[in-house]
Amino acid sequence: MSATTLHRQMTEPPDTQPPSNPRRTVGLRLGSLTLTGPAAAAVGLLVVALIVALIVRSRPSLGMLLAGAIWLGFAVFWNLTAGRGGAGKREETVESRSVRQNLLSLALVLLFVPIPGLGWRFIQSARWHVPAGLAIMAAATLLHVWARVHLGRNWSSEVMIKTDHKLVRTGPYRFVRHPIYTAILGLAFGTAFVAGRIVSLLGAAVFTYAYIRKLRIEERALGATFGSAWEDYRRRSWALVPWLY
Repeated sequence: MSATTLHRQMTEPPDTQPPSNPRRTVGLRLGSLTLTGPAAAAVGLLVVALIVALIVRSRPSLGMLLAGAIWLGFAVFWNLTAGRGGAGKREETVESRSVRQNLLSLALVLLFVPIPGLGWRFIQSARWHVPAGLAIMAAATLLHVWARVHLGRNWSSEVMIKTDHKLVRTGPYRFVRHPIYTAILGLAFGTAFVAGRIVSLLGAAVFTYAYIRKLRIEERALGATFGSAWEDYRRRSWALVPWLY
């Protein structure tokens, strides 16, 4: 997860996880534009440098630096543990996944980058909003780890039904069906509270749209896989937030 859609594209079978030693090339996808190789690396670095320059120029507060550090730790953990769950069948098209990646990149920019002319605030500077936002982010991080422990090898960063996939209903999955998504949205809204900017709140809203969109694709796949067991679980739990959604 990054402020651009710079990622590594792999040569892989259409419906399985990539082999253990795939051939990798740097790729950059922006909407319908796709670049690979040195051109993608150059454009990606230029975009990242521009974003970093804007952030540095704004002289971020200690609260925003701490929020960024939490996101960085989250991203490192996510990437180090990605792809460890074994093979499975993808349930989302490449185009749909590309749309989500672009939405998440846009959302991160809105969360952190002080866009000139869009400095309106929904929280005026106060003592409470920074520690409150960081507390939300810390709780969201713990929820993510808790959920990952219970999900085990079923976890994937993509919408995927794994070989021997199991319907997990323990830990946070007793209450919500997608606690990892809940945790990510907690990070986003916690960051928006720390920033106090309307544009950051808009970034959290984009995160929400992207993950509700992914959630619906995933629930269709789980319903087709587990049938009546999934329907029973769905009736007895909430999707993201108890008593709300």
